[in-house]
Amino acid sequence: MAKLHSAIQFTGALGNLSAYSMRGSDRIVLRTKGGPSRQRIKTSPSYEQARRNGAEFGGRSVASKWIMRMAWPLKPLADHNIAGPLNALLKPIQILDTENEWGNRHVQLSKNPSLLEGFSFNRKTGFDSVVRASLRVSVARTSLSAEINIPPLLPRINFFAPQGHSSYSIEAVMGIVPDVFCNDGEYGPSGGDYSKFTFTSSFTPWHALHDTPAPSVLKLQIADTPPDDFYSLMLSIGIRYGAIGNNSVIKQIPHAGSAKILAVV
Repeated sequence: MAKLHSAIQFTGALGNLSAYSMRGSDRIVLRTKGGPSRQRIKTSPSYEQARRNGAEFGGRSVASKWIMRMAWPLKPLADHNIAGPLNALLKPIQILDTENEWGNRHVQLSKNPSLLEGFSFNRKTGFDSVVRASLRVSVARTSLSAEINIPPLLPRINFFAPQGHSSYSIEAVMGIVPDVFCNDGEYGPSGGDYSKFTFTSSFTPWHALHDTPAPSVLKLQIADTPPDDFYSLMLSIGIRYGAIGNNSVIKQIPHAGSAKILAVV
């Protein structure tokens, strides 16, 4: 992969080059076209290693999609594409599957849930650099519930929001992330039906950036019971910023804020 440093900026195809932009970077990325045919990759013995790696990459991608689905309201707070870093973080979990051969290993987050805790959606300004207060967090897998106690946030003491915004709100999101199994070369949840599951969220009111609000509590509850025990309960938190719009209604500013995965059980 190369990056374009030139006064001439373009995206698209140019001869043997493809140029495109990536979120989180202000540079143009260049790649050359070509490579082995798809049929050769599928059948040639020399690409056996690539096929195994590709299959397991696909399994991690399925798991990453479930994770992002269960933190969906917080995705706009990310300052880069988090799919790749999530996929990389899941690789050690997949390697820990010693019962299946390389190319067919499962991604069982429920066996190592703590590996996801603390994952940041941001490269520039992380949640912990903004909210430096100690949050009291409890997550109960048995009751599929969670509670976050947020102390008063004091500007320039335990709260360091970037300048330029007028309001902020803290949002918590929780969801069920199923383990991902390999079955006849296809990756997905176990035989149980997880398709109906989505996230639940709770958030504080909008507060003026320089005010000191009272302590607040965010409570979350998942109503449906998972079909089996092959899942993790994931709790994420973020801070979003707002601006006053029409009729003096505060609206969330797109792509402004910070978020992280707070707890996984």
